[in-house]
Amino acid sequence: MSIQCQKIIRLMSRIFILHLDRMFIPLPRLITRDICLIAVLTAVCVGGNYALIGLPNIKVMDLIVFAAGFVFGTLIGATTGALTWIVYGTLNPLGFNFPIWLSTMVGETIFGIVGGILGRLEYRNLEDIYNFRFSLEMGLWGLVLTVFYDLLTNIVFAITFKVPMIAAIVTGWFIPPWFGFLHEVSNLLLFFVAVHPLIRAIRKVRGSDETWLSE
Repeated sequence: MSIQCQKIIRLMSRIFILHLDRMFIPLPRLITRDICLIAVLTAVCVGGNYALIGLPNIKVMDLIVFAAGFVFGTLIGATTGALTWIVYGTLNPLGFNFPIWLSTMVGETIFGIVGGILGRLEYRNLEDIYNFRFSLEMGLWGLVLTVFYDLLTNIVFAITFKVPMIAAIVTGWFIPPWFGFLHEVSNLLLFFVAVHPLIRAIRKVRGSDETWLSE
């Protein structure tokens, strides 16, 4: 690559960073309390994964990453998901495989990104969103995101270990111990029940003045 091209790329990168707050993914203005809270949420994700290691594909991580994005925005939500898998993925009791680890980390960031989009665009100006419809929508979002996550990781698994694609997908969802099915159903229920109280708890600790999640 020529020196001129390198200069252009560096200039474009600087412009991109300087204008993040005007683009689709805003650069959040964090205070010390926010940074500490994000670190705690990441630690809870990692600790929860280790604590629930005996339960196949039943985790609170996806819920927490989604809530982090909902409260802090897409960038922080994605970062929380990535940091969780950087730690848990490299120190995974079930073993380490780079392509699988990378796919899980990418898939996890999607929870934070979508949470950030929903928190910023769809529900930000509502005064009272604690109702059955909101809970149902969150449950369905949890289901959709989990299906995407499982599909992504199953595809990467099939490519990595040279397993037929259909076999990898069907095995994950329809053959005991039903890892995909358990993951999706548990997230459907967790998102339905826990998204609202978790977001309220995070915002209460954060000390936000906004009341759009008020009862």
